[in-house]
Amino acid sequence: MSSIYERWLRLVLVLSGVVMLLAFAAMVMPASWMAATHRWLGLGPFPEGPIAEYLARLTSGLYGLLGILLLLAASDVRRYWVLARVLALGIVGISLAGWLLARGRMPVWWLMGDLGSAGVMAVAVLVLQWLAGRAPGERSDAGGVQH
Repeated sequence: MSSIYERWLRLVLVLSGVVMLLAFAAMVMPASWMAATHRWLGLGPFPEGPIAEYLARLTSGLYGLLGILLLLAASDVRRYWVLARVLALGIVGISLAGWLLARGRMPVWWLMGDLGSAGVMAVAVLVLQWLAGRAPGERSDAGGVQH
């Protein structure tokens, strides 16, 4: 029987995964839509040249892939305990690095939204894993993996 914390962990992973799956849409959207969205967000004209479009599509695809991995981790939180932890820490780490490298060049609302959402997800995953590991009657390992 899974604990309430494992069920909440699953929910956090599913919600995060579904949100990240939405990035697949940006991967295949027309370049004109990318440029219009860039302007609409107040980021100015979208950079010209194939590398900007390629990197935007690649980044969107990688976010979509992270969504798939989060959903995989949600499918069996005990079996994929370590994967969920690595994904949570990796996502917040990459967001923090992006914030440090892009501050002053990206709007504060963008950076805070990115780092804030990554931080909330990571803290939720780590706290819920900690609580699930401490739940009465729970095994000291998750599917044979130490946590």
